[in-house]
Amino acid sequence: MHPGIYIGLSGSIVQEEKLNVITTNLAFANVPGYKKDAITFQQYFLSTMEKVKTDLSAGNIHNTGNSFDFAIQGEGYFTVKTPMGIGFTRRGDFSLDAKRRLVTKEGFLVLGKRGPIVVKGSKLEITSDAQVVVDGKVVDKLRIATFPTNNLLRLGTSLLVPPSGVSPSYRFSGEIWQGYLEESNVNVVKEMVNMVDVLRTYETCQKIVQTIDETTGKAVNEVGSVRT
Repeated sequence: MHPGIYIGLSGSIVQEEKLNVITTNLAFANVPGYKKDAITFQQYFLSTMEKVKTDLSAGNIHNTGNSFDFAIQGEGYFTVKTPMGIGFTRRGDFSLDAKRRLVTKEGFLVLGKRGPIVVKGSKLEITSDAQVVVDGKVVDKLRIATFPTNNLLRLGTSLLVPPSGVSPSYRFSGEIWQGYLEESNVNVVKEMVNMVDVLRTYETCQKIVQTIDETTGKAVNEVGSVRT
């Protein structure tokens, strides 16, 4: 097989992977606190190695007026308990479950210093330094985690976990804004532009493969034939 076909096919595979990442980012662009993925490739002769990395940059913060919405201004992640273990998230649209525990949209428990946060009262307030106040009384403090690395790993849609060997610190120096939510960090316009570029490059790679295949076929069937 002509080596140019391998190059064209390799390029097509790269563009397909890029397209998968872009479409996923667009699908979750409206999810609060969602962190977009980016994909990079390294070329080794005719093979390609891909690497997907989550972009942890902050999204815009907007006012919702909902007392159960919380945004972190600065570094940090809410700590939640899931069936898969402890996870971390910037998504702060919480609610109360049947036991009046503070939970995420998925039903995961939001953790404070003393464990799951239980709201035994009618009014919940979170101070800027993460103190949990119920009916005017401090009952706990949100467990806000920070990490010495930006290489956190995705666990589902909005949850993140640190790589092996990395432990969180709970020294929070930012602020909690009650009644606000952090948006995703997906720039929809930019992702759409990237999608168009990917599709054009994919078409070019396909044309390369098609042209080489047609040229090779013509050489075999016409140039190599014996005229009588």
